[in-house]
Amino acid sequence: MENSVDVLIESLLAATLRLEQEVSAKDSEPEVWLSLLDERENLILQAQKQELVSESLSEAQRKKMEQIFEINQRLVPLINNRKQGVQQQLNTLQRSKLAMNTYNEAGPNGYGAFFDRKK
Repeated sequence: MENSVDVLIESLLAATLRLEQEVSAKDSEPEVWLSLLDERENLILQAQKQELVSESLSEAQRKKMEQIFEINQRLVPLINNRKQGVQQQLNTLQRSKLAMNTYNEAGPNGYGAFFDRKK
């Protein structure tokens, strides 16, 4: 039992560290994040099945769990910042698309000039 708990906590810590590296990289892809998050979720579900509680953990295991928690606390703002950046890019793209559609609609067109119709 103790050995499987150690392996589980080590795997969770390793997956968390890989996630931190990916999120911290400027050109990382969110798809990679999702696969790492899925892996971590599976490990957490395994821990819940084994009914891990902090009272049953050794001091070394507890320290690793605290390290995982600290990394999670750093990751949440990084992921939220990246999410906001993507949302801003999406909003900009939608505004550009709307502006292009406004000027590209069928209407009176004379020799390469366009007539502005406000909506």
